[in-house]
Amino acid sequence: MNPKGTHRSRNFSPLRDKSLANVLCHLLVTKFGYDKKVMFAEKMIEHILDTIDAFVHPFFLLKPGQMVWMAVADDGRKHTFKSMKEIPQVPVILDLLTDGDLKALADGVDFKTVRCRRHARLLDQAYEQGGALAHTDLSAITLTSEWVVADDIAHVQDAEDRLLPHRGTVHDVGPTLSHKTEVARLLEQGYLEPDIGRKLSPTHNLRSVERYAQTYKNVLKLLERSFAPEEIPGILGISKRLVETYIAIVHEHHPEIIDQNPHITGAGS
Repeated sequence: MNPKGTHRSRNFSPLRDKSLANVLCHLLVTKFGYDKKVMFAEKMIEHILDTIDAFVHPFFLLKPGQMVWMAVADDGRKHTFKSMKEIPQVPVILDLLTDGDLKALADGVDFKTVRCRRHARLLDQAYEQGGALAHTDLSAITLTSEWVVADDIAHVQDAEDRLLPHRGTVHDVGPTLSHKTEVARLLEQGYLEPDIGRKLSPTHNLRSVERYAQTYKNVLKLLERSFAPEEIPGILGISKRLVETYIAIVHEHHPEIIDQNPHITGAGS
């Protein structure tokens, strides 16, 4: 190696260790008992810094009218019966007020129509970024009562013939019909997965639709093989409520499967 390069490496390489990651790692090692778990501490700090980056970087990218909000992560799990502290969350950038909103107001469009569009947009944007907002999120963000939020969502869903991706539909939370259930119904009506995705939401991920469809098909197979309904949630990792809803759909479209399963009340009668 060039002597000059060796000299510079010796003098300047240590400066690379003057980092927040190393400061935090040193803190864990010296103050919190990680002296024998340095590699674990380094990995932990890496994840912590990634999380901080997810929070901090978007602020530099925000435009007028945008905001950062925490949404429940759409990671394929339900996250029911957990406090918000226990649920994984992701930061999402939302267009709280757009030029389109202002133009609509200036053109005399009624406030409810603009508000409905805004609520639908916020739900779609969060879903596109891997998160799901609840009615209470929208209520807090827009300072609108939960009842008005629910009415706005229902209005958009009826007008646009699609389900909006809020926590009730994405995570099977609350009394709303879930995306998973609607996929099953549309599947039974003869729709293909790509068509179902477009019908549910312009932003709906095709892989999610295919996964929901396969789950419903798996429930069908287990019922055909005379598995008891209470066994299915544990086998497939889905909720009891979803299985019950699927069984109701099976009743409508495949009564012969119900009749042949001795574990279902009323079967064979």
